[in-house]
Amino acid sequence: LFVDFGSSFLKVPHQSSSPMAIEAMALLHGVMWRSRALSRALDAAAASTSRRHVWNESSGSKKKSGTSKVTGRDDGDFTPGFYDNLIQKYAAHEEEHTERVNLKKLMETGKAVLVDERPAVVRQNAQFLQQELPKRLARRLLDLQFLPYIVVINPNIKRVYNSYYNAFETLRNFRVVNDDESNAEFTLLLKRLVDEHGPMVEALAAGLRECKSKPFIGDQLKLDSFLNSMLTSRISRRVLAEQHIALQNRRQNFVGIVCTQLDLREAVDFAFRKAQQVCVETYGVSPEMRVRGDQGDDAIISYVPAHLDYMLFELMKNAMRATVEQAIRRRRGRTSRHEMPPVIVKICRGKSDVTVKITDEGGGINEAEEKKIWNYGYTTVDEKDGSLTGLSLADGEQGGGPGGMDFSGAVGNSQSKMAGLGFGLPLSRLHARYFGGDLRLVNVNGYGVDVYLDLKNLQDEEVATS
Repeated sequence: LFVDFGSSFLKVPHQSSSPMAIEAMALLHGVMWRSRALSRALDAAAASTSRRHVWNESSGSKKKSGTSKVTGRDDGDFTPGFYDNLIQKYAAHEEEHTERVNLKKLMETGKAVLVDERPAVVRQNAQFLQQELPKRLARRLLDLQFLPYIVVINPNIKRVYNSYYNAFETLRNFRVVNDDESNAEFTLLLKRLVDEHGPMVEALAAGLRECKSKPFIGDQLKLDSFLNSMLTSRISRRVLAEQHIALQNRRQNFVGIVCTQLDLREAVDFAFRKAQQVCVETYGVSPEMRVRGDQGDDAIISYVPAHLDYMLFELMKNAMRATVEQAIRRRRGRTSRHEMPPVIVKICRGKSDVTVKITDEGGGINEAEEKKIWNYGYTTVDEKDGSLTGLSLADGEQGGGPGGMDFSGAVGNSQSKMAGLGFGLPLSRLHARYFGGDLRLVNVNGYGVDVYLDLKNLQDEEVATS
């Protein structure tokens, strides 16, 4: 019996039935099996060198995972090998050839589709997105690769990378949209990607907070510029994708995602009701609101409702939280909604813009904190337990349930809804500036804060954004 081991041969007498011969045969059979298994493993390893990996030292393959894509969690590992220049090529193309998003042009395109009923414009817009979105994603992937090693290995940051890479590959490989059927498929793809990328801001915030908490290293990390670019690009991509989706759904007083008859008073009231609910869940009580200034036609603008809702909600939460906590401190831990000053909102219409002023009497911001409020990740919430201690409602005050509520229980469970990520102010300012407006804050330490949200009327003025 000849046993083949590559280029070597061993001769074993097959007719021998001695125990020693049988044992030798079994041993040789085991060695041969392991040798063939090793050979198969080496062949597989050699074949895998042509595939892409992500942030691992090997050159890699796409690793499958059973985690749900809808949640935005790790759907696979997409680490680039050292010699993989695909992302760099697309990112360089983005730097040289990316067109700027013009909001007035978006409205003109929407009117061409919805008013003039030119369906070919939708397909042209889809083809534009097929070229544009992969370039923008590649630029952000490259920015992530430029981050310090301690940041890129963070699980939350890696989750963002993998989600972006998956979207980049999916969009890049999608067939050319040239008819209604392919456009319908492309639109469904955009809807899915928009939903999947919804939790990415929270993942970025969590990753930043964890990296900042690292001893010695955290204080050395300066990531605000990176986050500004990352989040501005995110706004841009979502505007492009959501506009294309909305163009195929006719709605009254809407041109794509832009509402041409947006009532600021209704938007302020909607944000207040949402913030009031969270405030009551957190503290058991909330201040009232008073709205003043322009109304009627003077309070109607053209704007993107979802973006305005986000900014007003964040600003209203800040004002309510400051008001409640200041009232509690002044009354040594006990207060009711009747003892708190209201949050004052004033709407002021200009020639081409509108200013929404939100005033609170929450004690203002001390000098040390005022310098940090525009930094991403900065929060005054206690990171250890996220709660305030020694706080309770006045006797008989009805909080989130019958009989009132004690703050020590309420805040510990709900404080993260009211504050904690440290992205509210800087991201709201980013949204305002993206559409040609701004967000300013005037602090009176010991008294309160005036916040000025400047909004461009998108119908009155052409606003170009990147």
